[in-house]
Amino acid sequence: MARISVDVPDGLKDEIKETAERKNFKSPSEYIRQALREKLEEDSELDQELLLRALKLKQGDVETTSIDDIIEKYE
Repeated sequence: MARISVDVPDGLKDEIKETAERKNFKSPSEYIRQALREKLEEDSELDQELLLRALKLKQGDVETTSIDDIIEKYE
């Protein structure tokens, strides 16, 4: 297994340790590994969604809205 070293503030380290214990992980490292797996999966899904949207846009299969209309909607 490879090792990656990451510096975190003391408060975050304590929070990771407490959360790992509360969620019954064997160690903070197990908790961090799981969190990284979930983040990588989330990012992969997002990349696929963006690719699908780009393909639909290229094919003219997407309704577009001007930025002015979006701003007006949320003002």
